[in-house]
Amino acid sequence: MIKKLFCIILIINFSVILFCQENTSTTNLNSENNSNDKKTEKIFSLEDLSNQLKNNNSELKILNQEYQQSLIDVKNAKSGLGPTVDLTVSGTYFLNPPIDSIVLNVDDILNAISWPDSYSPNSTGQYLTLYDGMENTFYSFQLDVTQPIYTWGKLKTAIKLYEKISEVKLLQISSKEKQLQTELNTRIISLFYLLQIDNLLKVQNKNASRLVQISEDAKKNGLLLEQDVLEAKINAQQINILQQEIKEQFFNLLLSIQKMTGNQNLVLDEINFSPDKNIFYDFAKRDRNQLLEKALDTSQESFTILENLKQISEYSTQIAQASVYWKPDFALKISLGYGGSRFPFVEKDWFRQDDYTTNFTLALKTTVWDGGKKLNEIKRNQSKEETASINYEDAELSIKQKLQEQFNIIDLALSKIEYQQLKIQTLDSKIQQQEQLFNSGYGSEQDLLQAKIDRTTAEIELIQNKLSLAGACSTAAFICGENLF
Repeated sequence: MIKKLFCIILIINFSVILFCQENTSTTNLNSENNSNDKKTEKIFSLEDLSNQLKNNNSELKILNQEYQQSLIDVKNAKSGLGPTVDLTVSGTYFLNPPIDSIVLNVDDILNAISWPDSYSPNSTGQYLTLYDGMENTFYSFQLDVTQPIYTWGKLKTAIKLYEKISEVKLLQISSKEKQLQTELNTRIISLFYLLQIDNLLKVQNKNASRLVQISEDAKKNGLLLEQDVLEAKINAQQINILQQEIKEQFFNLLLSIQKMTGNQNLVLDEINFSPDKNIFYDFAKRDRNQLLEKALDTSQESFTILENLKQISEYSTQIAQASVYWKPDFALKISLGYGGSRFPFVEKDWFRQDDYTTNFTLALKTTVWDGGKKLNEIKRNQSKEETASINYEDAELSIKQKLQEQFNIIDLALSKIEYQQLKIQTLDSKIQQQEQLFNSGYGSEQDLLQAKIDRTTAEIELIQNKLSLAGACSTAAFICGENLF
């Protein structure tokens, strides 16, 4: 009987995001992996790809724009401390001015006077113009300067609030960059180990094909049953399926790297990276308590962001409390105005009209009642404060849990690596024994091929465990605020 071939379905799923998971869609590329047959002009190291990530990644660009917007918000908040200057200019032309001229009859004036009986003034027939009437043009200029005097600290608190928001945006850029860098590292490492698995599968496929050929010949000679031949063919087909799955992993990883770096023309042949394997083993040997202490250090960016969010909620509550009923805002308003039929500084005699105004106004504004909205706003912001405190405490528990999960994966991977290495040594001895038997004529080629297949399968499992170790170490290092590369 032919020993059933043990196949491995390799699933790569590194979670390097602390509080969320990334789902990558499956997409097929049209190009084939011809790294051994094709020489490319461009070669990108991990450092080159990291620089492309910093410069081209769309998520970092969006965060950077949000940071720039937050700086503008800070400037706007600070400008609230200064005066607001409003200028209103209007010009009107009247086809029919609302005020007509004022004209008196001189004779009416003379008749209204009590003259002596011996004197009676003669009629003059003249008219006296007291007012020429409103002109067809009217210009109005109004300059208002409003300076806040006292607002119960709302303006200064708003400045602190927007400054904290800007700090959070800046920290988010740094945190996101480190997260993306870790994701890039794990994907590059995955490519490195997948290439090794792909090469082993080619050897595995060659041995399995030879085993099928031998089984068919043995069946013709009556030494094997049809079922044995079918099992050999099934095992060979499983290897082909696994090769296709590995190819799909290649393409998905490449698409992800292209998106992260913004390099849409990147191909597998252009990536040049070989990790230092000792880095992962050295990290796995480090003191776990020190790593946990480092991960829970309040100076970590994740904790700093959460602390700033707590302060933002506190500032929001202070602003809401300062806006409550019967707390008026005081402001000084200075108004300079001109209104007349002559355009200032242009038309003649504009300054003689004495149409200037200068007003000083001290005003206050407060909300007496709005149905309880302002009280509800205070309660809402106080609730946000409690939520921010809960998130801070929950972050500590999440980090501990996440880090411990990675430690468990590391320990399990190390144990499996040691097991697979011992298993490979045993299989090497078995292959040597089968070769001696085959060369001496006492052994069969089937047994020799099956031993080689078992050895290759064990080596694939070994690489898979190395890949798990690399991913867990990279994730744990990210949680601790470190970068292994």
